[in-house]
Amino acid sequence: MSQSAETETQFWIAVVDDNEPVCRSLSLLLRSKGYGVTAFANGLAFLEREQAQVFNCILIDFKMSHHDGFALLQELRAGGDDTPAIMITGWQSPDLLRQALQAGFEDLIYKPMLDDTLLAAIDRVLLV
Repeated sequence: MSQSAETETQFWIAVVDDNEPVCRSLSLLLRSKGYGVTAFANGLAFLEREQAQVFNCILIDFKMSHHDGFALLQELRAGGDDTPAIMITGWQSPDLLRQALQAGFEDLIYKPMLDDTLLAAIDRVLLV
């Protein structure tokens, strides 16, 4: 779906996750709340997107093939992209939140996630 197809959509969210069912469920949830959504199967697919495609927030999975979430965010920041990013992960680690915040993520949400938890984090990032 192109961004021009939904001109009434105020905010656009990119979902970058190599788990297709996760991308699908997050896309359905976010669309039901009025967000425009584009899903990417991995970090490389996101980096190769059309540069005209602009997002207000990026949801980035921690563990992905080719690019993990940290590597993707680092590459985005090095290229001058300061779009707010939230890390999503099923990987439990006591230090992961600290590492994610230090790397520049706005928040860390653990999978499986509650819809309200994710939506609240996105609202905080977008200042809705």
